Order: sequence, then structure tokens, then C-alpha cells
Amino acid sequence: MPISEIREWVALTKDLLMAVAAVVTIFIGICGLRVWKRELVGKEVYSAAKDLVKQSHLVFRAAMELRKPIVPYEIEPISEDARKNTTEYERWRISETNAYRKRINQFEKILERYNSSKLNVRVLVGSKVYLGFHPFDKLIGETINRVNLYLKVLNNEQKITKPTSPEVISAQSKLYPSNSHDDELSQKAGDAREEGEKSLLTYLQRKSIRG
Repeated sequence: MPISEIREWVALTKDLLMAVAAVVTIFIGICGLRVWKRELVGKEVYSAAKDLVKQSHLVFRAAMELRKPIVPYEIEPISEDARKNTTEYERWRISETNAYRKRINQFEKILERYNSSKLNVRVLVGSKVYLGFHPFDKLIGETINRVNLYLKVLNNEQKITKPTSPEVISAQSKLYPSNSHDDELSQKAGDAREEGEKSLLTYLQRKSIRG
């Protein structure tokens, strides 16, 4: 074979090898990018799931605190003018109402962070986890409903509301959590929160909520 043809074949082979190397490099780059994206998404999902566990605990505790009776340090002082123009029972009703509304405002901030965290997880992994916390959300809603019912009783202008009024006592009995561990709403909310957390185990690389 003439030297000129050999040189042409060498050049052609060289170009072919360079083309193959370029294709292989691109292929490896694409595969590496996909792996990197999977790792990045995995870390993002783990972080979001971890945050949702934390926020679900915080909103559960806040919901139980929301139901507790008002304690003296939560009662705002009543001005002298207001004291002169209101009865003892009216002052009690105003104090109770203002204290619970202040609690609600604080609770709403915690609830907002929980809902935001839950939405982040839904965006990343779909509605499965979101639906997993739905029973818990309903029980949190029931907590809010009981507080609102109590406030409605307190602010019923059709009646003179007293701490000893039957409707007040009835609303309090539904609102206040039990001092024992058998409080039905607390138990249900705690169990539902745990069920929601179980839906996150895959993304937390765990087999149990206990560790």
C-alpha cells in the first residue's frame, strides 16, 4: 500500500477515534449529569421530609397548647376606664377572648410554616405524602373549631356569660385537653401525626419512626 494511502487511513482512523471519544465523553457527561441531578433531588427531598417531620411536631404541640385554659400571665391589664364601665363578668369575657385570640395569632404562624413545609414535599414527591397527613390536618382543624366555638359562646350578646354558665362549661369541656393521657382529640392527633410521618420514611432512609 502506498505511503500516501497509509497516511490517509491513519488520518481517517485518528478522526474516527476522536469522534468516538467525543461521543463517549458526551455520553459520560449526560450520565454524570443525571446522577448528579438524582443526588441533588435526593438531598432536597430528604431535607424537605426532615423539615416536615419537625414542623408536624411543632404544630401538634402548638395545637395542644392552644386548647389549654388561659393562665394569669396571659391576661392583659384592663384600663381604669374600662374597669369602671364593665362588670366583673364582662371583664372576664373580654380577657378570655383577647388571650385566646392572641394564642390563635401565634398558632397561625406555626401552622403556616407547617403548611409551607408540607407543600414543599408535595412539589418534590407528589400527593402521596400530602395525603398521608390529611387525617392529621383534619384533627388540627377540629382543634381550631373547638377554640372558635368557645369564643362564639363567650361573645354571645344574647346572654350574660359567666364562668359558671352551662354553655361555657360545656364548651370548655370540649376545648380543654385532659391532664391524663387518654384525651381523645390529643390521642387521635398524635396517632395521625405518626401515620403522616410514616409516609416520609422512604425519603428519610428509615424503616421506622422510632429510628
